[in-house]
Amino acid sequence: MKRYLKISVFAVLILALAISFSVAGCKTGATTAKGTTAKTMKASDVTIGYSVWTMEFTFFQNLEKGVKDACKAFGFKYTMIDQKSDATQMVQDLNTLVNQKVSGIVVTPVDPGAMAPAVQKARDAGIPVVCADIGKSGPVNALIISNNFQGGQLAAEYLAKLFPDKKTVFGLANLKPQWTYARQRGEGFKAKCDELGYTVKSEIIVQNPSAEGGYDTMQQIMSAAPETKGVFVTSGREATGAANYVKSQNLDVKVVGYNGDPEEFNAIKDGIEAATILQQPYVIGYKAVETLKEILVDGKSYENVEIPAEVKLVTPENLNQIADEILKTTGNSAFGTPTTTTK
Repeated sequence: MKRYLKISVFAVLILALAISFSVAGCKTGATTAKGTTAKTMKASDVTIGYSVWTMEFTFFQNLEKGVKDACKAFGFKYTMIDQKSDATQMVQDLNTLVNQKVSGIVVTPVDPGAMAPAVQKARDAGIPVVCADIGKSGPVNALIISNNFQGGQLAAEYLAKLFPDKKTVFGLANLKPQWTYARQRGEGFKAKCDELGYTVKSEIIVQNPSAEGGYDTMQQIMSAAPETKGVFVTSGREATGAANYVKSQNLDVKVVGYNGDPEEFNAIKDGIEAATILQQPYVIGYKAVETLKEILVDGKSYENVEIPAEVKLVTPENLNQIADEILKTTGNSAFGTPTTTTK
């Protein structure tokens, strides 16, 4: 009798444990900054707030289009606030979205370092925050960022294709070190050049982030290494400036840029710039909302995750095809106007 009693007690304990694990396994929800579990929401109850750096430039217009289209696709309500390139305004806007009790926030910060307290306030209120491009600080759930290292590699591969002789010397015009993600472009370029057996003889930091700064930097690169045949410039305006220096001096040098700004598309069309690495802001914006959907509706947890967005090589051969794709997706011409640029 005692033996059967022990077996019965043991069976009851096993059953209790099984029920406990079953209940625990059925819990869903996104983990907030405080470690609590948020309930999942119906799509129709979700409102996404977007704080954008500025709507002045095509890059950010296309990014906002991606955010807006994703909200429409998932059945979310949507509101947008323009920071107007002002860090103080950015913080105020983020706090406004928190006070409006939006379900989730997408932010493209003009100053990532200044956003941490506002991000913490949002997370404390149970609002997940996803950064779309530029950078992050504070307890963000995720950052959607172009695969900058890959972009640098694509630039090196293209120049290597143009110059199969491994004795060819390349140059690099990089942005300032504090631009962490932009710096990865140069790192990818150097790593691939080293892998392929090419020498990057002259690497110079663009001190003035503008077309004029690119022009001056290209002059410095050619002065330091006159035998240079190919140069990677890690931002769009600077690349067009560098390419215009090459044109002004009638040099046989190929310039590859980064961003895919309208100026670059026009420079490639006119035979001034050899190629560019195209960021896809529409994809970045769409992925940001897609990530919030996984958190808010699907109950998936993200904490300080970096999600890469694909970049593309644009050359004279595929220029018009890619321009057509951009126009169809965003409604904006890839050739834009010369004053429509990015960061």
